[in-house]
Amino acid sequence: MYALPKAMTFDCYGTLIDWEGEIQRFFAQRLATMQRTDIDVRALQRHWEAVQFIYVQAAYQSYHQILRTTMKIAFEDFKLPYSEEDVELFASSMGQWKPFPDTCASLRTLQKYMKLALITNTDDAIIAQTEKQLGITFDDIITAEQAKAYKPSYAGYRLARQRLGLEVKDIWHAGFGFKYDIIPAHELGYTTIWINRQGEARPADVKETFLVGDMATLVHLIKGIAAG
Repeated sequence: MYALPKAMTFDCYGTLIDWEGEIQRFFAQRLATMQRTDIDVRALQRHWEAVQFIYVQAAYQSYHQILRTTMKIAFEDFKLPYSEEDVELFASSMGQWKPFPDTCASLRTLQKYMKLALITNTDDAIIAQTEKQLGITFDDIITAEQAKAYKPSYAGYRLARQRLGLEVKDIWHAGFGFKYDIIPAHELGYTTIWINRQGEARPADVKETFLVGDMATLVHLIKGIAAG
């Protein structure tokens, strides 16, 4: 039997914000202006994500700069032209990316049961814009800029625990990114919730505590535990 935690920490982009969809839409717009119909937008986005993952594991730099650098590399790898204006527009767009349809209502419901915090691979300025998009005031927000490291580093998780003033057993961590969130949180001893919105296969021999397909299902899970 599980009891509700005192707090739940969330990944933001991909879990609450439609990270993949917004990046694909941005890239699709750029391809449309070039009249390039021969490029698979999802493949371009997936390649960009793989390049980005390399950069977040290297020495810390701002996420704004990582967005700029990795768009250039992804477009060059696909032999696509770009301008500095395109690159800056991409880097500046992240704070305006939209949440999934079930995100905001789900967060408001979850706030009735526990503290909510974010552990997010981004900059303070970007997440400030995103928080306005969500219309939710979190109990705390831990960014890579504050931790000086990106997930899957443990730094953000440790800083969140310190700031919440709670032990690992009192915090659950939820995210869509298995390698960014589920693996490190599992290694640190957290109860984990894999919000597998894309229906992806488990990429590693690590078992999450709970598996749900979206935030609305997570709310049903929490309500069920509370009722039990």
